[in-house]
Amino acid sequence: MGIVGADNVIDLLAALRRIGGEPTRIEAKRAAGGLPKSVRETLSAFSNTDGGTILLGIDEQSGFSVVELPNPAALRDALVQMSRDDITPPLQISTEIAEVEGHRVVVAEVPPAPMDRRPVYVTTQGISGGSYLRGGDGDRHMTEAEIAMVVAARTQPRYDREPVDGTSVDDLDDEAIRRTLRRIRAGYPKLAQSDDATVLFRLGISAGPATESPLTLAGLLTYGQFPQQFFPQLMISIVVHSPDPASDTRFLDNQTVRGSIPEMVETSLSVLRRNLAVRAVISDRGGRVDEVEYPLEAVREAVVNALLHRDYSPVTRGTQVQVELFPDRLIVRSPGGLYGGVVVDELGEEGISSSRNAVLASLLADTYLPSSNELVAENRSSGIPAMLAVARRRGLPRPNFRSSISSFVVTMARSELLNPEVRRWIAGLHAHLPTPAHEIALAMLRENYLTNEMLRQWGVDRIAAGQVLRDLVDQGLAVKEGGRRYARYVLDPAAAGRKKEPDLFSALPPDLMPDVGEVLRKRGEATAGELVELTGLSRSAVLNHLRALTEAGNVSAVGATRSPKRRYRWITASNS
Repeated sequence: MGIVGADNVIDLLAALRRIGGEPTRIEAKRAAGGLPKSVRETLSAFSNTDGGTILLGIDEQSGFSVVELPNPAALRDALVQMSRDDITPPLQISTEIAEVEGHRVVVAEVPPAPMDRRPVYVTTQGISGGSYLRGGDGDRHMTEAEIAMVVAARTQPRYDREPVDGTSVDDLDDEAIRRTLRRIRAGYPKLAQSDDATVLFRLGISAGPATESPLTLAGLLTYGQFPQQFFPQLMISIVVHSPDPASDTRFLDNQTVRGSIPEMVETSLSVLRRNLAVRAVISDRGGRVDEVEYPLEAVREAVVNALLHRDYSPVTRGTQVQVELFPDRLIVRSPGGLYGGVVVDELGEEGISSSRNAVLASLLADTYLPSSNELVAENRSSGIPAMLAVARRRGLPRPNFRSSISSFVVTMARSELLNPEVRRWIAGLHAHLPTPAHEIALAMLRENYLTNEMLRQWGVDRIAAGQVLRDLVDQGLAVKEGGRRYARYVLDPAAAGRKKEPDLFSALPPDLMPDVGEVLRKRGEATAGELVELTGLSRSAVLNHLRALTEAGNVSAVGATRSPKRRYRWITASNS
């Protein structure tokens, strides 16, 4: 059995028909006349992003109907050959022929390429013109800057080891470096007898063993008196947004935080603490405990991660770490996406880590925050798991992690995961939710996509998590994207609470409900999606009606054939 079976294809088709379009990780092609060349771009885009599933034998134009493929086996073989011969580096995709609705569909799962093999590109178009990324339901060219950043990440970056011209030991904060040297010498007897200059060199703080040697970038950022003298933008900007968008005061607070990394972490937490509300919580023992609305230990981990793992290459040294506090969320944004073989869906799993800045990570693990005996970072792959543990303990939504080539973004929600508003929304769905895990999954879907692993991090075992997700798909509440290995789930648009167009015929009994032509005649103009909502018919049925009405001369269409924004107009005597 392959990666994607017939049951999975049926689920994907049902989702495509409900949505009326393609999710980011699914690409459907009619392919009745052979393998389209545009599949090459999709292979590149999926490989350079998060992977995805290609369906051959599915016609989007007719509402994602299944079409007859003359020779599915030959089509499958051509797709495998294309992935190997037309793409650099060659891809290893998983394929299968699935029997669906009396027809055979070719299914291919494209895994995300390892970071050291990206960018994956269409060979004949070259690396600069043939490298693609997936965005929305389409493929777009990678920019030159994105390609350069991806190529640079193929090997272990050494930017934090670079010597900073014009610096010396005189630029170090004496107290900070003394505390670290005492800790290092106490733990490593071989260094206890070495002089300071030798120890600084061996730790990677200075670029050479002589006292006049310049500091490395990592040494300057960790222990420098004022690193921004040499790199003005290697700082943190903190913006606190007003809760009233109409207010003349755009920002309640707007701070630029400078200094060494330990100082910036401490100052940032101080700025955020004075802008965060405190609420009283009754503890299990009956006492009152004051809690900051965002757990500061999780905020600290997010800020430390942003400074530790950001991209310090020359192209990004003009970009600072950004922290934004909104009325409903806190966002921490750092330059450069995830490094190494780590993907977003794996964040929080035990043992998943890859440090872009190896020397900096080592130094911060032996460096104290200025006003405490706490170390800045543990360097034990514990930052994100700690954030998740705090959120789960406090009953908050799971932090949302988003990675692209140019940035990594952490978003924390202010309200509880199952707050009264969310509970009212869940109740309004009138769904069958037999366990608390079903409610947790729906609440998490409302904030972000969801995977089996993400649900397990909230205390649901693997088998139960799989059953919960299948239940939500079966009830039309969730949409599954991808195959088994790279499956993720998103909230079905019908359950997202979107306002519908008013139904002109809602007062009529079901047996008198008008057909597509009657609805369109009364409205004058509508999209296929609007007609689906107004008639209660499937998208496939609506498109079949529209095709017949167009051929009869009653309806005209405006817009691209495959676009969901394509509008259909009833032809009257005045506009014919």
